[in-house]
Amino acid sequence: MTYHWKSRGTGMAAAAVALMLAGVAVAGMPEKTLSISTSGKGGSWFAVGSRVIREVEKQNPGLVTQVQTGGGLTNLRKIQAGQADIGMTFAFAAPMAYKGAAPFKAPHDKLTYLGTLFPGYLQIVTRKSSNINKFEDLFDKRISAGKIGWGGELMFRLLLETYGMDYDKIRAKGGVINHVGTAQSTQMMRDGNMDVIVSGGSPPSHPKFSELSLTTGIDLLKIGDAKLDQIFKAYPSLVEATMPADPYKGVKGGFRGIGGAVILVAKKSLSDEAAYRIVKAFYEGLDDIKSDMKQLREAQAKDALKGNKGLPVHPGAARYYKEKGLM
Repeated sequence: MTYHWKSRGTGMAAAAVALMLAGVAVAGMPEKTLSISTSGKGGSWFAVGSRVIREVEKQNPGLVTQVQTGGGLTNLRKIQAGQADIGMTFAFAAPMAYKGAAPFKAPHDKLTYLGTLFPGYLQIVTRKSSNINKFEDLFDKRISAGKIGWGGELMFRLLLETYGMDYDKIRAKGGVINHVGTAQSTQMMRDGNMDVIVSGGSPPSHPKFSELSLTTGIDLLKIGDAKLDQIFKAYPSLVEATMPADPYKGVKGGFRGIGGAVILVAKKSLSDEAAYRIVKAFYEGLDDIKSDMKQLREAQAKDALKGNKGLPVHPGAARYYKEKGLM
């Protein structure tokens, strides 16, 4: 009994000391906790967001952080509603939300820009045995379009529009639309129950697709030049990108596609000190982060502001960029 009493007392004392130290460690920053909204747990964004917030936590001992699941559009809505402090999204989607353009129903005026995380790509992964050689071949197949609220799902619908298609027309042709996460989608394709996976804002080497390519013959679908030109004209916030040459085992890239920056945004009420420390921790810890995460291999500090298409830069982030001569 005496042993347990001493152990408990020591533990309580240690906890009290830890709490006091935490208060000292984050002195000067009002926030003692920070939350980041990412993607589903099987998505690349969840892994990236977890690593980014862990770097912020490491540089600010005593700070308590939380990683939330979400999606490119969902995260913008969550930040507007005060349900997350920071979140990951697409450079093309953030100004749409800020202005209240469809699919957003009202201006999201509580959004601010923090920085660019990495260049992302719209990837349409196909199972080789499904004999999909052009976009039109998708229309009667089993498709994972991404969850509602994910930016890739929105991009897929915009692409379908350029072909005069939508989900109902695909179903009428015998196709199936699934709204499931990346981990479930890749497992279904591995099991032979999925023909197509649509993934927006993916890094050049998505870890789940890399894993899938080791056991299953996959490919990346190239969209025709005429349709790409059409969608870029219709939606100027989408940008052209070139897929890396050899993204996965047995897969050839090097073709035109839809890309754009994956960015970090914050709620307007986030303190200037917190915003400053977040971008400082990310960009100054980027080499270490890259060593842990191959999907961030294209991230560069000099591109920090290139993903901003119309959001106000958070004053705390602006302070850091001015110190570094980037703004």
